[in-house]
Amino acid sequence: MPRDLNAEPTFQTPDIQGDILAELPKRCELLLFFKIQDPKVFKAFLKTLHITSMEECLAQRDLIKRRKEAGIETLVPTPGLNVAFTHKGLTKLGVEGIDGKQPALEAFRDGMAARTEKGALTDPDPATWNFPRPGHRPDGVFILTGASEAEIADTVSLRLAPVRGNGWRILHEELGRVRPDPVKGHEHFGYADGVSQPGVRGLIADGIPLNASDDPVGNPDQAARGQNLLWPGEFLFGHPSQNQNAAKFTEKGADAEPPVPFMKDGAYLVFRRLAQLVPEFNSAVKAAAAGIGPASDAASAELLGAQMVGRWKSGAPIIKSATKDNPELAEGTPDVNNFKFGEDREGLVCPWAAHIRKTYPRDDVRQNTNPTDGEIDKAEAFNQTRRMLRRGITFGPELTEREALSGRSNPDLARGLLFKCYVTSLEDQFEFVQIAWVNSDEFSQKGAGVDAIIGQSAQDSPRFVGAAPLSRAVNRKPEINFGRFVKMEGGEYFFSPSIPAIRAL
Repeated sequence: MPRDLNAEPTFQTPDIQGDILAELPKRCELLLFFKIQDPKVFKAFLKTLHITSMEECLAQRDLIKRRKEAGIETLVPTPGLNVAFTHKGLTKLGVEGIDGKQPALEAFRDGMAARTEKGALTDPDPATWNFPRPGHRPDGVFILTGASEAEIADTVSLRLAPVRGNGWRILHEELGRVRPDPVKGHEHFGYADGVSQPGVRGLIADGIPLNASDDPVGNPDQAARGQNLLWPGEFLFGHPSQNQNAAKFTEKGADAEPPVPFMKDGAYLVFRRLAQLVPEFNSAVKAAAAGIGPASDAASAELLGAQMVGRWKSGAPIIKSATKDNPELAEGTPDVNNFKFGEDREGLVCPWAAHIRKTYPRDDVRQNTNPTDGEIDKAEAFNQTRRMLRRGITFGPELTEREALSGRSNPDLARGLLFKCYVTSLEDQFEFVQIAWVNSDEFSQKGAGVDAIIGQSAQDSPRFVGAAPLSRAVNRKPEINFGRFVKMEGGEYFFSPSIPAIRAL
């Protein structure tokens, strides 16, 4: 059946902040975490602030696409500015209903550090974080993006200055940059990042779908091959969401009702600073590969690293290319996401603990390697309700030759990922994935091991169970106790309101 666009909601694109559904185009990103010094002055400042809308963001992306198609290689100016607030910040600004004890606001009200202390997350002790330090939670964050740092500085000058004169002060800064070609879009371990994003149902101006179907008749429920279209309430309050109990993932669920009216057309923003120990990771992968015993399938360092991620560095999924990289399936090709894990229920090619399988299990069925078609459909419907719109960017310099040779990171050259994502449930999306999937030795199957990339297990060297792509024998999977080379150095929960809600403060 063709896609029924009449059943999908229409977005008020001038009202929605651009980074949520469209993503602000960027080669650089500056996060300015702030304290509100004078709420009255700050609210007056917000009423005049030019915030980049979804409408502007889509226009920027369309211009970039048209220039690329025309062979014009010069960078397009893409100044972007969005803003998000902590619960403390919204309380300072007097948002009605936000200061109550609604259960739906508990995680947002607590913040990431308190959620860690309560055991809802298994992150490192917040007292060790770079930011925020105990007792110094921010009130909000300005998100500035552009094609260059100079463009961001211009936006700061034209839109945000003078800082103290507008009732706020800077508490902390984080600067991210897209890595240079040919590793643009890859994180510092070298793997293509952000390859698998959900498609979003819904219409923009003139009834045009935000994410058009690549095959509107043959496969109308996917934007591109393997990219399922989801109802927007998973990422934006006030719109239809997925039904986690549905027989199929395509079924529309109830509207994602905002906990308070102010939150309509907005979304929660999760921020995490993830430092990466690149030479240590490479050395550990190489040593682990060399240490795989004769009773297990042998693996080169390249193959073992790909098993830990679930993709080769090019982005090609190992489930489609089990023992060597395949550029024809790499990032940017039509079939980079065109796969399911039902092709490999025993984890013989793509380990159950591979990063991409832990964070998005697709059609995996928990604790079941021989499911019926009905069980598969229901599991996929449930799994789609845990998706996030990721908006991260790398930070820090490129690895130096000296670091690579020594196998040790220079502490003065920190690098990693500034992780950001948008959701409408902190508990059921971000926290669930982190605890029930990524950090669980029992997901998706018993004895799977922990995600070796972003897992934050209490163990220093949690277990990772690899694959057996050569023998295809379950008993030949290698078991590795692998150290943690992604260090969580801080994070916070924010809320990104609609532009009219900000104006009405």
